[in-house]
Formats: sequence, structure tokens, C-alpha cells
Amino acid sequence: MSATEILSLNPNRVWKHFYELTRIPRPTGQMKAVTQFVKDFGEELNLEIEQDKVGNVLIKKPASKGYEGAKTVILQSHLDMVPQKNSD
Repeated sequence: MSATEILSLNPNRVWKHFYELTRIPRPTGQMKAVTQFVKDFGEELNLEIEQDKVGNVLIKKPASKGYEGAKTVILQSHLDMVPQKNSD
């Protein structure tokens, strides 16, 4: 899929961030740039950011008005990417 095709998908903001993330090389052990990208993303939205001594990043977003009593939602992911060798 081309950059133009990705950037034309909806919701556009989600796919724009996804595309920007795909542009950052991040093999295991070389995650400084992608870690900063994720932290910057949270900071731009005025969210609470935490990073522990081994590099894990936690971004906290308060509940939307009227949902303060709802169950907490947690999304988890790895920041690194394991590259695969092409057959060619």
C-alpha cells in the first residue's frame, strides 16, 4: 500500500500517525527514535507520560466526561519491530 493510499484512509488522524510510525526504523535494541515519537504524541495531547528505567513508556488519558466510573481500558504494544529477510 502506498503512502498516498494510507493517508487517504479514515479516520485520517489514526492513519496519519500510523504512517508516521511506519517511517521510523526500530529494530530491537534501537528504539530511541520510536520511544521519543510515542512520548511526543502523548505530550502533544497533554497526556500524562511515564517512562521507566528500562524504557517502557506509559501514557495515561483520563476518562471522558460522564465515563469516570467506567472500567479502565489498557492498550499494550511493543515499540520495536523484528525485520524479516526477503526471499530475494
